Amino acid sequence: MADKPTGILMCAILFAIGGVLSILIGFLGVSTISEFEEAPKIFTALSTILGVVFLIVGVAELVVAYGILNLNKWARTTGIVLAVISLINIPIGTIISIVILYFLLMNEETKNAFQ
Repeated sequence: MADKPTGILMCAILFAIGGVLSILIGFLGVSTISEFEEAPKIFTALSTILGVVFLIVGVAELVVAYGILNLNKWARTTGIVLAVISLINIPIGTIISIVILYFLLMNEETKNAFQ
């Protein structure tokens, strides 16, 4: 792992942290809504749908983190797509996405590692 460029490690760590947090948020969204019996049905449905979306995104981020660590080209492409989508997560998600996009698109050492 020490021979990998810093950009690879940074991207993998950021995706792994984001994935774990997304999975936790997803479980929270799916599990806590059942405790509010008087909640409107639309709120229950929306919370469940968003919880499932967060779970899917979290798993995808963990898979991308693993792929980036193993220098898989598909992981670089998927990571770029996920980072672009995450740009709307103002302000923290935007900053993290900019860092990831810099390393995956602009940093020569990181780009060359995927060759």
